Amino acid sequence: MLLTDTHSHILPEMDDGAINLSQSLDFARQAKKEGVGTIFATPHCCDGVYNCEKEVILKSCLHLSEALREESIDVRVLPGAEIKVGHDLIARFDAGQLLTLANTGTYILLELPPMFIEKAIFLMIKQLRDRGITSIIAHAERNPMILNRSNLAADIINQGAVIQITAGSLCGDFGRVALKAARAFVEAEQVFCLGSDIHPGRKYRMADAERRLNKLIGSNETAKLFQENPEMILSGYELRKTGDG
Repeated sequence: MLLTDTHSHILPEMDDGAINLSQSLDFARQAKKEGVGTIFATPHCCDGVYNCEKEVILKSCLHLSEALREESIDVRVLPGAEIKVGHDLIARFDAGQLLTLANTGTYILLELPPMFIEKAIFLMIKQLRDRGITSIIAHAERNPMILNRSNLAADIINQGAVIQITAGSLCGDFGRVALKAARAFVEAEQVFCLGSDIHPGRKYRMADAERRLNKLIGSNETAKLFQENPEMILSGYELRKTGDG
């Protein structure tokens, strides 16, 4: 099956991800070898260091897609952003400044700060839900506060958000604590999707994660995380694409 990578830093010269187009293409080649068919490009946004703007991301994604076609690399790259949660997130969303995954206005990828006020996060998730947006919490297995509060992941999900984990965490790339948390979330059926979170110096681990998940939860449940659930994100893109035609 073709896998969907819902979190990557593949766009060139945008943040701490791919340093140039050549490295972007190399990441895409690695993804293809790992069985990935679709990659969401999600550069950092609103994190105090990088603030990749919506229109810039969209243009960069188009340019990378053109380069992939020229190099005959059969991987689809769709726009998105890894948005650091801050006090002005809802205001920025309402102002049209924040990019949802595939720019469809249905799912948004959020990075929680290391420490946060739970009620404030729950309210933000609700406010986004009221606007028809589902929050995807990026690399939940590496967030210190989620790790230190046993029921917090479940509470976040109960508020209407979903959880993403990093493929490399299941392979031990981020240490034993992240590995244990990632496995626990999977076994508790709390994971919605996976991302590579590919950066320079990291390995593309989607195929390795798939093999480990097949052993842990079986192929049917693994397919949900790599295909069926990401299709909910992609369906908005496909409908919009068809409508634009």
